[in-house]
Amino acid sequence: MNSIVLRPVILCLICLGIYWDAATSMVSVWLSSETYKHCFLIIPIVIYLFWERKQDLAVLDYKPNLYLLPVLFFIQVIAFIGDSLGVNLIGHLALYSSIVTILWLCLGNAFVKAFMFPLFFLGFSVPFGEELVPMLQDVTAFLTVELLRIFSIPIYREGLYLYIPNGTFLVAEACAGIRFLIASFALGTLYAYMNYKTKWKMAAFIVASLVVPIIANGLRAFGIVVIGYSTDMEHATGADHLVYGWFFFAFVLLILFWLGHFGAEKVSWNRLSKTASAQTQSLSNVATVGTLLLLLAIPSYTYVAFGSQNKALDLTLSTDLQQSFDARASSLEWQPFINNPHEQWSGTLNQVPTYIAKFHFDDGEYELVNGLSRTYDIDKWTKKSSGIIATEKGVVNTTQLVNVKGENITLFWWFDVDGERTPGGLRTKIKQVLSKVKGNKGKGSFIALEGKDWESLAPLANQLNKPLL
Repeated sequence: MNSIVLRPVILCLICLGIYWDAATSMVSVWLSSETYKHCFLIIPIVIYLFWERKQDLAVLDYKPNLYLLPVLFFIQVIAFIGDSLGVNLIGHLALYSSIVTILWLCLGNAFVKAFMFPLFFLGFSVPFGEELVPMLQDVTAFLTVELLRIFSIPIYREGLYLYIPNGTFLVAEACAGIRFLIASFALGTLYAYMNYKTKWKMAAFIVASLVVPIIANGLRAFGIVVIGYSTDMEHATGADHLVYGWFFFAFVLLILFWLGHFGAEKVSWNRLSKTASAQTQSLSNVATVGTLLLLLAIPSYTYVAFGSQNKALDLTLSTDLQQSFDARASSLEWQPFINNPHEQWSGTLNQVPTYIAKFHFDDGEYELVNGLSRTYDIDKWTKKSSGIIATEKGVVNTTQLVNVKGENITLFWWFDVDGERTPGGLRTKIKQVLSKVKGNKGKGSFIALEGKDWESLAPLANQLNKPLL
C-alpha cells in the first residue's frame, strides 16, 4: 500500500524537475505581481486539506487508471507546443495538469473522487486572469459613468479618461479590480467547499464571489469620483483612492462571507475501507513505468529538435536605415515598452515617428511577443479605438490613442517574422515556430509608426520589411 502511494509522489517530483522552468516561472510571477501574491497560500492550503483527511488516504482503494496514459501523453504534447510557442501559461497549465493526471492515473478514480476539491483548488496556483484587465477596465468605466449619470453628476468619457467639471480620472490597470477578483474567486471557492454540501449552494456562492467583486469595483470607482467631485479634488486623488479601495474591498469580502454563513451546512465525508489487491500492485507497476516513459519522451525530443540551435547574435542593421534615423536614441511621446529586445530604435525616420525592436532569436529570455510588453505608454495614453488593416505583406494593427489633454494620435503597429506582418498573439508565435523549423531561430521585429493613414506610411513600412530580416 505504501509503495503504491509513494510512487506517484516520486513521479510528481520527477515531473516537477522536468517542468522546472515552468515552475520557476510561476514563482517569479507570484513574486513580481501583486495580483498573484495569494498563490503562495494555495499549496499550503492543499497540503492541509489532504492532511485533514489523512485517515482516508490510509483506507482508500487505490486502483490505477491506465486509460489516462493517452491523456498524459496529450498533455506532454501540448506542453511541447507551448514551449515551442513560448507561451508560459501553457507550460504552467501543463505542469498542473500533469501532476493531477499522474495522481489520478496511479491512484485511481476512488482517490480523485474523495479528493477532487484539493486537486481542483491546486489550479489556483497557476497565475491567470490578467488577460481580463482591458475588459475589466471598460466595465469599471461603464459602471462608473452610468452611476454618475443616475446621480446627475456631469461626466464625459473618452477612452478610459473620465472628465468631471473639477478634475479628470483615469481607469488605469490597477483600477481594473483584477487582484480583488482573483483573490475573491479563490477564497470564495474554498469557503463554499468548507461550508456547503448542497451543489447549488456551492455554485451560487462561487458565482457570487465572481460577480460581487466586479460590481463592487464599479461602486468603488464611482465613490472615488464622487469624493473627488464633492471635495473639489482635495481627496480621493493620488494614493488615497488605493487606500479607500482596499478598505472597501475588505468590507465587501466580510459582507459576502457573513451572508454566506446563513446558508452554511455541516460538511462530512464518507470514507472507504477497501484494501489493495495483487492486481492493483501489477497495474501500479505498469502505471509507474508508463508515466515515467511519457514524462521523459517529450523533453528528449525537444532537446534533439531544438537544443543544438545556434543562438549567436547577428547584430546587423542596414547602414542606410541606421543613418536615416534622425534621433536614434530619442524617446517618442507614446514610447512603447518592449521587454528585453536585442536591439531597439526610436525617433524620426523619413519624417515619421518610428519605433523598432529587433529579436535575433526567440527563447524564454528573449520573446518577441511577451505579456510584459506594451505597444504604447499606458501612463500617458489610453486606447480610444482599435482595428486591423489587411496589407499585401500581412495584417497591421491600428490604434487611436488619447491623452489627458484630449490630444489624439493614431499608431500603426505589427510584428514581422520572416518578412510577413502579423498582428501579434498566437499567430505570431506560430510563425516563429515555423521559422525555427526552417532554421531561422524564430527571429523577428516589432514595428510601430505614427501617422494619419496607412497609405502615407505604406512606402516606409515596405522599406522596413527587408533590412530587418
